[in-house]
Amino acid sequence: MNRVKSIAIGSLLLGLMGSAYAESGYERAQQFTQNFRAEQARLWNDQTSDKQNQQVAQQARQAREEKADN
Repeated sequence: MNRVKSIAIGSLLLGLMGSAYAESGYERAQQFTQNFRAEQARLWNDQTSDKQNQQVAQQARQAREEKADN
């Protein structure tokens, strides 16, 4: 019985630890996708306007600043 309790507690702690590491994973994935698409548009799409590129670059700078503040 003691072994079962220790295994249950260990799995619970492991699950909680995993969720702590994945806390900001969704935001990082969104930021990566946004940066990737902006870079691809800059490299391959001649039809994008300069204003759109400036907005994307500004958003990327703001995201980096927020990340540096945390």
